[in-house]
Amino acid sequence: MSSKPHWFMQEVFLFRTIASQLWAVLLVPAGVYSLLLTTQVDLLHPWRWIIGCLLAALSPYNWGYLVLLWGMVVVTGASHARHLTVSPTIPQTRLARLVQVLSPSCLMHAGTHVTMAMVMSYCAATLIGPQFSSLSLPCQGSDQNLGENDRPHHCLNEKSVFVVFSGSFLGLCYSLQYFMYGRDQLKFPVIQQAKFFRVRTLLPQLVMDSAYRVIRLVPWYYLGYYILGHGIKTWLCALLQLQPSAMDVGSLRGLLDLRLLWQTVVGGTFTFCVLDISWVLLHIFHAQAFKFEVMSSLADQSDRTLPDAVQCRDVPLVQYLGFLDLALLAQFSPQRRQQIFSLSQPGGHPYVWNTISTSSLAVLDSLNNRLASCRQNIGVTGQRLSPDPTRVQGSQKDGGGRQPTGKMEMVIQGLRKTPVLAYFLQQLPEAASAELFKDAQLVVWALEGLSHLVAASYTEDTYGVVQKSLADILTALLGLHEALDRHFKMPLAGSRPSQHPRLSGQRDVSGQNLRFSLLPAVTTALNRVVSVFGKHVESIPLSSEHKQKLRLFLPLKDAPGIPTS
Repeated sequence: MSSKPHWFMQEVFLFRTIASQLWAVLLVPAGVYSLLLTTQVDLLHPWRWIIGCLLAALSPYNWGYLVLLWGMVVVTGASHARHLTVSPTIPQTRLARLVQVLSPSCLMHAGTHVTMAMVMSYCAATLIGPQFSSLSLPCQGSDQNLGENDRPHHCLNEKSVFVVFSGSFLGLCYSLQYFMYGRDQLKFPVIQQAKFFRVRTLLPQLVMDSAYRVIRLVPWYYLGYYILGHGIKTWLCALLQLQPSAMDVGSLRGLLDLRLLWQTVVGGTFTFCVLDISWVLLHIFHAQAFKFEVMSSLADQSDRTLPDAVQCRDVPLVQYLGFLDLALLAQFSPQRRQQIFSLSQPGGHPYVWNTISTSSLAVLDSLNNRLASCRQNIGVTGQRLSPDPTRVQGSQKDGGGRQPTGKMEMVIQGLRKTPVLAYFLQQLPEAASAELFKDAQLVVWALEGLSHLVAASYTEDTYGVVQKSLADILTALLGLHEALDRHFKMPLAGSRPSQHPRLSGQRDVSGQNLRFSLLPAVTTALNRVVSVFGKHVESIPLSSEHKQKLRLFLPLKDAPGIPTS
């Protein structure tokens, strides 16, 4: 296996990214038409309203704005693809989250989205009406006092400034939500569907979510502009050599302009929709299953097989897609299952089965070891709450170089108790659990793939390649079942968070809820295997403790056949 499967990044990943952004580009004219329909409502003349908005969306005057929006979609898609991950870094404290947000990549992401959102807001404002198309306009009453050779005075169009700067504020908020709510993590659907049906389902929800988020953010923007608006206006007037406008938008009277509020909300919703369309399509395309070859007879494609994919660590997305393909293969493809149960030539060894089963068991054992470490750390932490008196006396008797170290530790512990540092160093809720179960999706697919393959081997495994691994597989399943059962009975395991109905307006808790599906997934896998083998599992060499536990998963008619010791 090569150190890094460049073939996937250069062929599959690149193709899916380009295809998703092409579809996003094709949806921009439909978004512009919807924007015009929303802002130019004429219910008394519906046909003139619908046809007029269509002609306005396709008019040559707006072609430049369409091209500009297309460019913004391409830049947005490239930014989303650059930060796409299946295994994100989960900050454990507020300080770690602050460091993450202030990292160079996040700052570049924020600057890019602030700029793009300003451009999108300007395009939306210009498409809505000509009163927002320019940052300057002739001052009211300036023509009356001018001579023949004098040029009219121009004032700052503060309404246009207000709308454009609202885009910069929304772009900054979008970038912060992108990392704080884990929107850079690729989520896989529970049921694989065609891309068209997923897009058709998510697009209306996307529009509602964008409007919901904008409505929540606009009051904060109004408050900020009320405080800083005068300074922004003075700076722009000096920069552009314009006179202040007669209407002060930053005043209470100016901020109560309902038409300006409507334009801001609609323009912000349009901006979020354009940004989210690129994000949604990218995730839909990359979350689609990829069919790996189980075995390859070509030497130049030997690193593109399913066994190589499930043990790939250099590109985690390849491993995730490999286990997804394994779960689908084990359940729905008898012909490909036969390739897994076959013997490799020359030599006659079950290379494919050994590689797949070993990789799957490694994923299960990794979670089992983390759960054991978590239980051990909780026990050690409980002991540290009451320090050992002999240890304290011994540290007090030590002299020389150890005394400053003790004082330094006391200073650090004292600083940790200050309210400000305690706020930033306190562990975030659900952070430890999210880190513990961040590969829960991989574990679920490994459980489904292993259990379906073992169940199918009862009738399809001609060479008996699975029988040698049955004891290890059942031992791993029973051990993981016990570890999960003990973990979720602990008071520190956390509770199931409620799923917010919005698409992305709040923290995505689907990954947090996925950890609660692990125990049912292990139980289902054990039931699937035991229901197929029945009383024949008593011939599998297991410990007496595991046989006693396995007896609980047997049907009542077969349960007495399992020896208990």
